Amino acid sequence: MTREHDNKNNNVNPFVTGTEFWQSIMTYWLDAYGEFLKNAPKMTEYWYDTYWIPWLNWMPQRQQQDKDKYRVKIE
Repeated sequence: MTREHDNKNNNVNPFVTGTEFWQSIMTYWLDAYGEFLKNAPKMTEYWYDTYWIPWLNWMPQRQQQDKDKYRVKIE
């Protein structure tokens, strides 16, 4: 029994081992990428709400301040 077990462990095919390793890595990568794609709209909405909306609200105020700053009073 031990001799058969030792022979099986000594006859490891490096091609099969490498293929199994590559398949498991690709499976993990595709799973992670799939989760990223599922969450992409949620992340986009978060960034939009955090950065884009305040910037849009700030720009008209900033433009009005610039106009007021450079307005020449004619009297």
